[in-house]
Amino acid sequence: MKKIFIRSPYFIEVNELSQIGSKVELYFYNSGTAIPTLPTYTLSKPIASALQPNTVYNISNYAKDFIKPIAPVFVNDVVAEDVTTWCYVLVKRYKEVSAGSYTLLDEETIVCLNGFSKYSDGYNYSTTNVVVPMFNTEHNNYITSDRQKYLNIYVEVSEPCEWNTPDALFSFTPSLPTVYKLPLNNSLTTGNISQFFLASVEQFKAYAYTVCEPKYTPIICNFVNRYGGWEFLTFFKANMQSIEVNSKDFNMLPSAVNYNVLQGQKQVFNKQGKQKIKCNTGWVDENFSELIEDMLLSNVVLLDGKPAIVKSQSFDIKTSLNNKNINYEIEFEFNYGLINDVI
Repeated sequence: MKKIFIRSPYFIEVNELSQIGSKVELYFYNSGTAIPTLPTYTLSKPIASALQPNTVYNISNYAKDFIKPIAPVFVNDVVAEDVTTWCYVLVKRYKEVSAGSYTLLDEETIVCLNGFSKYSDGYNYSTTNVVVPMFNTEHNNYITSDRQKYLNIYVEVSEPCEWNTPDALFSFTPSLPTVYKLPLNNSLTTGNISQFFLASVEQFKAYAYTVCEPKYTPIICNFVNRYGGWEFLTFFKANMQSIEVNSKDFNMLPSAVNYNVLQGQKQVFNKQGKQKIKCNTGWVDENFSELIEDMLLSNVVLLDGKPAIVKSQSFDIKTSLNNKNINYEIEFEFNYGLINDVI
């Protein structure tokens, strides 16, 4: 099946001889649920003219209603990821041959992953690979011995798979196309390379280095990366926290002519506070810039399990040649008020 990344546009085109218009039926569903009997969305449009019969539909935005990642949940085994982190869409294309009369052209099932493509990837970027690592296989992962981390991978075929880490060997055979969690090693004494095999053929490696931080308490940032998988970025060094309070105030009429001087003239309304934190990665490799880029572009971010917003809107890409030692400082704001005012 074709895999698309729905944070970037993906177009379905209908361009047939003699058509006067077209229609596209979209059937969205999550893994483990049946294909809807009726289309979730039906899109239609007439042709612009006889000389411009091509009609185009962007289906990416419709998939976002069926993908709702909330937070990663770690288990020390290879298990399926939450089905709400990705979805399927069955696409049926029709041409309109006369007013209100449509002819089915074809249908296709597409896997929708919650990632994005780059401008350099070009028009309608997709992949048909049966194994899709949902992370950058080139960058190094830094983890702590007391925290847990995993990688996401999409596997489409029912063939024997192995996830071989320095700590354990996990063997499994998918029964259905599924996004899996691949646990990373969290040992200070074993190696750092994990390998994924499909039918005994190596597909990719992952590099994880366990770091002992004796002074600071590391902070874990979870976010959905460009591939649609959960990413775990550890801020090992110092963090600085602050609180910002805002409110509105008005001059009020006194309760009596002979007013109480202890009441004051102003009344404060809608007082609310928010918490901010600046975090430092510690010394990292050059390829960490891609992790930082994905984090700034992510629309789902958690900091030590709490919803957060990345307040840093830019960062300088550092290199060992220019900067020698590389550290990134990123500012976050927790995505909730200090006073519970949810109604």
